[in-house]
Amino acid sequence: MSRSGALDRIDALLGTVSSPSFTAVLRGEPLSISGTPMVAFWMVRRSVSFLTLADESSETEFMIRSYFRMQASADVRETLELDIWNTAVNIDSALRGDSDLAGNVQDIEIGDMTTAYTDMGGVAYKTLDVPLTVQIYGDVTITP
Repeated sequence: MSRSGALDRIDALLGTVSSPSFTAVLRGEPLSISGTPMVAFWMVRRSVSFLTLADESSETEFMIRSYFRMQASADVRETLELDIWNTAVNIDSALRGDSDLAGNVQDIEIGDMTTAYTDMGGVAYKTLDVPLTVQIYGDVTITP
């Protein structure tokens, strides 16, 4: 089990999504976007799921956010809806295909996906948010 290994695996799995193909996979919230569609992920929270006398197990939630640049063209906006839906299904499929993230976690849970709009540097983007919770048993060793 490895936290860094889990991050590497999430990064790699997001890189396998091919419909649409992301211009970049970033760790951390982007401050700017050079091309779309792109995807980023970052840690949102960590909580203790249970304790034993010897260790602590955790759940850590990540936000996976895909960005799609909005366009004035109605045709492009219509195409965007299918791209977002495909992205939702393909991220789900990629992550569920490796639910222990190459042995780095016990399991994952994918939450309800939502869309929204955001402005970054005066450019409008439609976003797809995918909450991902990873469970690690024995994450922290307790020594008396």
